[in-house]
Amino acid sequence: MQLADAASRLLSVLDPEGVLIGGVCGALYGVERFTRDVDIAAGVGPEEIVRRLGTVNIDAEICRSNDPDDLSWVVHGEIDGIPFQVLPASETGIDCAAFELKAGLRVADIRSFIVSKCLASGQQDMHDVAALCLIYPELEGFCRESAAAHGCLEKLESWLNDRRLWQRYSPEAE
Repeated sequence: MQLADAASRLLSVLDPEGVLIGGVCGALYGVERFTRDVDIAAGVGPEEIVRRLGTVNIDAEICRSNDPDDLSWVVHGEIDGIPFQVLPASETGIDCAAFELKAGLRVADIRSFIVSKCLASGQQDMHDVAALCLIYPELEGFCRESAAAHGCLEKLESWLNDRRLWQRYSPEAE
């Protein structure tokens, strides 16, 4: 099973409260990224997610955290050998009602996706936001505002100053 097939199957179970996020979502927006898993943001609670997955014979477990720097819960599982995570939309900056259809999949709209990446603010997340700035120059201001609001503007600017990223994603580099 391919990532897109796994994503489609998971989204069908979580419809309409789930949207694709993570590396597969980024790839659908044009960010080149290697990923081996599927990430979904959901607007329903973890028990309901596990219940719905169970109705189609997908085993999953809830991992909870009380650490203020972590998400309060994440549902982990595997579908035909592909790991997946379902995350709380409310804690990841995702509005599940605001989505786009790309390759037949419900994906987080690009602005929600950018906010979620800024909330996470890891190096890979900021790489993805910088790539989106270069692919969609009209979103650069929004990307910078989101990064500033979430305390990761310096990381974003570092990636935006990376010449390799410009060569890969900027239309001006062609």
